[in-house]
Amino acid sequence: MSIEISPYETIENRQFGIHEKIIIDDSIFDSIEFRDGKITFSFENCFFRTLYIENRTNIDFKDISILFSYCYIENIYVEQIESENISVLFTNSIISGKIDNKNLGLVSIYNCLMNDSLFLMKLKKVDISYGETTINPSKWRKFLRQFSLSINDYKENRFYVYEFEKLTFYSEEDTTNKFGVFKENYKNYDYNKIRFRFTDQEKAEFKISLKLIYNPKIDDESTRILNSKFHSLEVSGTASGEVQIENCDIDNIYLHNFSTKESCNFYNIRPFRNSSDRKFEIKRSNLDKFWFDNVLFNSYQLISLYRNKISQTIFSSCEFPVNYKDFEKFIVVENIHYPEKKDYNYNKLRYETLLQLKKTLENSGNFQESLKFQSVANESLLKIENISNWDKVILSINSFSNDHGVSIKKPLIALFISSIFLYILYLISLNKIFIFKDSIDWKLFGYYFSFLDITHRTDFLASKKEGLNGFSLMIDYINKIILGFFIYQFIASFRKYGKK
Repeated sequence: MSIEISPYETIENRQFGIHEKIIIDDSIFDSIEFRDGKITFSFENCFFRTLYIENRTNIDFKDISILFSYCYIENIYVEQIESENISVLFTNSIISGKIDNKNLGLVSIYNCLMNDSLFLMKLKKVDISYGETTINPSKWRKFLRQFSLSINDYKENRFYVYEFEKLTFYSEEDTTNKFGVFKENYKNYDYNKIRFRFTDQEKAEFKISLKLIYNPKIDDESTRILNSKFHSLEVSGTASGEVQIENCDIDNIYLHNFSTKESCNFYNIRPFRNSSDRKFEIKRSNLDKFWFDNVLFNSYQLISLYRNKISQTIFSSCEFPVNYKDFEKFIVVENIHYPEKKDYNYNKLRYETLLQLKKTLENSGNFQESLKFQSVANESLLKIENISNWDKVILSINSFSNDHGVSIKKPLIALFISSIFLYILYLISLNKIFIFKDSIDWKLFGYYFSFLDITHRTDFLASKKEGLNGFSLMIDYINKIILGFFIYQFIASFRKYGKK
């Protein structure tokens, strides 16, 4: 059934049938003058089950806009559009469906919830935004009550945006200290404005998922995702224009077969919810023109990097794990949702991936983090079966002594523990300790520092006449070897920032 529409008139408070059509043709605009700044067709507080918008002729009219405000649209389909001056706008509505047409001028979605999901395909310009400061609680309450709707049924919001030219996704949060419904003087005028602000817990209940797919045959201009909170963000394909993802809280990030011809910037990215479902997956992607700036990788539960090119990727001010246990979250699997399914050469693949990260960080001058990745890479190398036993021994010793050149504390502590233990054995062999005497020989404490000097004489504490024996000489010799090793390991780790 076709809905009769007239330019610059509003249809309000209507509940339409199961299948409805809005047909836009030339005859509607006979004798109609264009009004700049006015919405052409408006629907407010309307209920649709299935709605089709069609246009089969090119219309000679400057701009044609269709606005749905406080409307429920269970399914909307916009696929047959010929005229390039038509825009579809949604504000404060509950919608789902499919908008697929390369001629549409603009699709704008503001403060809307999804009945299920919304597919936006082959569009010139897509604007999706949420503004907390413009929420009108009384209108939303009236809208939901009018059609017997519950907001709790619409907290899963999924957007699928495919093969677009320009995308903007933006959110503006209220910065006041008030929560819930309150009144506020509006811009110093004489009347008050009713406002509403969500708590962080209430915001966490709304899960927004965004999936972007680029087509290399379509010259997309730009992608800007700013100041938003997502349950998940998934990106794939080859972007032609610049991609900016900045100041966003994203629980799950999936970059699959993704690359860009211009640049892609991830700035100030962290998870939003404190849950176990926080994943960051990059697989089969070319990240040579990517810049990760102030990304809190350490806050994600799992991070999978699988067969990517990252030789020219820039990492700056990012947070990575601190110790070996936390580095276990860095995995190399084809599907992060099944981390137990690993390639047969998993440890080799993980070793080479960690080395790529190490090299990338080193090229940017971040030697501290690069050495961590070098250390963890050596731990993966230790687990590779086909390396020689001698290499495994060397790696095991280096892991124990100074974490492959990263830890200063380990060799220093090991030096004192081993030297004290051997010094006690040395004194026992000379019968100078654990004997019953009325007083303690305090000089033995001073001689300990001579024992630490690996160039000390063998008779620095006792001569052969005073009890120096073969057991004492053996302990002294072993001590010099062990001390020399730990001193070298300490110096090697102390010079870690001087490594190239």
